[in-house]
Amino acid sequence: VTSFSQTEFRAAIEHFYDQVAEGAHMDPAWKKQMVDAGTPELPDDPTPEQIDAWTELMAIISDKAFIDEMRANMVRMWDGEFDPAAYAEAANATLDKVRAAISQGLEPDADVGRSIAQDWLDSAARAMKRAPDKAFLDWQLEQYRKYHSRSVRYQDLMAILQGDQSPGSAGQEWRWLHKAMEQCL
Repeated sequence: VTSFSQTEFRAAIEHFYDQVAEGAHMDPAWKKQMVDAGTPELPDDPTPEQIDAWTELMAIISDKAFIDEMRANMVRMWDGEFDPAAYAEAANATLDKVRAAISQGLEPDADVGRSIAQDWLDSAARAMKRAPDKAFLDWQLEQYRKYHSRSVRYQDLMAILQGDQSPGSAGQEWRWLHKAMEQCL
């Protein structure tokens, strides 16, 4: 890790997003934001745990099957209709509501959970120019099943690389939201 520079690591992340974006009408600003968010500060003197995290991160972003699957998903999502700013705004507002519900000890199967989930489905569907119907709900739940564990693992590995001693909390909000979505429509 110490011989692998920050620049080289960023280049690997950029290469991953270049491959994933191939054939998609992906917004360059969104792609840059994802590269920036996905490039951790590498420690000068990494611990064995950080070296393991770095190795696992590199395996994730170089997994050909995962890249192919993500590319197919990105082509479907970035079809020229997707509004990334509206999607990000909807996600941020929804996650704020979810965090508030979690901090109040509310369960996703409570009425508030169903309301938050339905608001998310409506706003996410609008951002994707889709109908917030059963097909969209099923698609949302399938995306969660397919990608959530890998996404959470990536976030945990990033936390380890950045010296966070308490990884494992990543994904709590999305887990709550998707449990709430199971009650919708």
